[in-house]
Amino acid sequence: MPKSLLEQLPEIVARGRQQVPAATSDERVELMGQLRELLPAAFLDGELDRSALLDALGLDEEAEPAFAFTWPGMEQARQDARAPTTATLIPDVQASVRWEDARDVLIEGDNLQVLKLLKNGYTGAFKLIYIDPPYNTGDTFTYNDDFSVPEAEYLRATGQLDDQGATTSKKETKGRKHAPWLTMMFPRLVAARHLLRKDGVFLASIDNNEVHHLRLLLDAVFGAENFVDMMTWQGGRKGDAKLTAGGQDYILVYAKNRQQLKDLDIRWRERKTGLEAVYAKEKELLEKHGTAFDAAKEELRAWFKNLPEGNPAKQHEHYSHIDQDGVWTSDNSSSPNYRENLIYNFKGYEPPENGWRYELARMEQLDQAGRLLFPSGRATRVRIKKYLREQEYWAPASSFYRDRSGASSALNTLMRAEVFDDPKATDVLARLIHAITDDGDLVLDFFAGSGSTGQAIWEQNPRDGKTRHWVLIQRPEKPDKTTETGRNAVAAGYDTIFEITAERLRRAAQGISGGLGFRVFRARETGLAVEASVVVQAGQAESAQYALMLTQAGAASSEGRCKSRRLGVGSGPQGQRHPAGRNADPHRGRRSDGIRLPERRRRAPAGLPGSLHLGHCSGSESARDR
Repeated sequence: MPKSLLEQLPEIVARGRQQVPAATSDERVELMGQLRELLPAAFLDGELDRSALLDALGLDEEAEPAFAFTWPGMEQARQDARAPTTATLIPDVQASVRWEDARDVLIEGDNLQVLKLLKNGYTGAFKLIYIDPPYNTGDTFTYNDDFSVPEAEYLRATGQLDDQGATTSKKETKGRKHAPWLTMMFPRLVAARHLLRKDGVFLASIDNNEVHHLRLLLDAVFGAENFVDMMTWQGGRKGDAKLTAGGQDYILVYAKNRQQLKDLDIRWRERKTGLEAVYAKEKELLEKHGTAFDAAKEELRAWFKNLPEGNPAKQHEHYSHIDQDGVWTSDNSSSPNYRENLIYNFKGYEPPENGWRYELARMEQLDQAGRLLFPSGRATRVRIKKYLREQEYWAPASSFYRDRSGASSALNTLMRAEVFDDPKATDVLARLIHAITDDGDLVLDFFAGSGSTGQAIWEQNPRDGKTRHWVLIQRPEKPDKTTETGRNAVAAGYDTIFEITAERLRRAAQGISGGLGFRVFRARETGLAVEASVVVQAGQAESAQYALMLTQAGAASSEGRCKSRRLGVGSGPQGQRHPAGRNADPHRGRRSDGIRLPERRRRAPAGLPGSLHLGHCSGSESARDR
């Protein structure tokens, strides 16, 4: 009988950083793969690191000096990642839109608690996770990990508030500004990684303040070998810059398992921007010059040259030739890799070193179609005509320009007030979602902010005929009254950022399509630790909890209602406020009225029996006991 993972662990630790020899049995290779999957941080530079492995297991008592990323509070972050959650999710039908039909989910609560809940039923369920976390741009960083603890209590517990309520925090020095941010991020990233499919992808927006730390942190969580790219989003120059213009953000891209993407030959593609302007100019020149292609070519090149920098059409200026079939450029006819069947003489021309790009039959077809350009003058190689219309898709650019002010203006128009700073542009997110995901995929954003990710998916689905669904998580933090947008939000009736998220999505749903909607759940304390799956049974699919969460409303079992009763489903914490119903004016701020709704109206909807709740009760209890 093969040894278990734990039985073989001492042997692996003893071998330390040694690579697996060529003669290693398949069983050991599989074991090493399992370890790599479970503990990517233990494989520095692709090899098993004994110290890192023991450290990850909490067994490294006398660690030897090694390359590692650490910070004050790292051990606390690991404890936070391992600690069970005591939260549960309570449905809120009134705050939802089209509850019966909705297949998208918006959750109010601390994202660490919610991620741990989702891990029980959503492990390996999400194709894409995108986050836009706090950028840590201030002098200090505070983030309450426990949604059930008031902020004042949290500040007092961390020594930032004295007994009289005065803030004692001072400007951070010696890098301590970054440590709390890293401590906040680490357990969330660890939990999020479990939710990704094996071919899943993780994206994180960040700016100069923490990009270097976040890159190292993601290397530790996902494994450096799973880094894909660091995209640069140029969002507009800073007019008051003294040295360099700045204005850029970054999107760090990691794969759950990059080798899996390679094995599946996955290729991300997006449609090039600026095509319509080029095609319009192409049509104009052909109508003007007819078959005088040389004259049309000169005017085309002048047009490209005069386009301003940043114009998306300018990236196609190498398509500087034109004929009756459109604008084109010349491409190399040699193969990028050597292949024996591509080595042949063609019309008296010797093959390139790696052979021709195509087999003989295809080269003859191109020749008959007038697509081959034979050497003339100083040219020495046969080249191929490549038309822009045949090359409309490419891999997403690692660097791109998109003015951020447009996203702010669009959100202000939608909300009829300036209530949120620096929302992400939905068209940029939609392009990435289109390139990376496919029909039926799930997308998660656990720093939902204004809800841009949800709207981006809704906008992209009809464009490419796909049906993607999302889960967004936003903590109920209060708007910052020291900022103009925070004061505007409070004046408009938004008590929390979550209310802004929900209202933005309500208005977006109405503006995009009458059939869109989402279900609202709220994370609440139960006092019961969630350490094991509370939904998925043996033999059920990994996404069973998602299916149950979205079950059509119907008759609930008495057992399910009993579980809900034990957890106070519908009652919520004392004095909890509810926004206006879904039939309220869609253009009105959803002001909470502070009135506690009757018990019967605040119960969990039928059809969600205990699927997201914990606890047990005797069979004698029923819904009538409530």
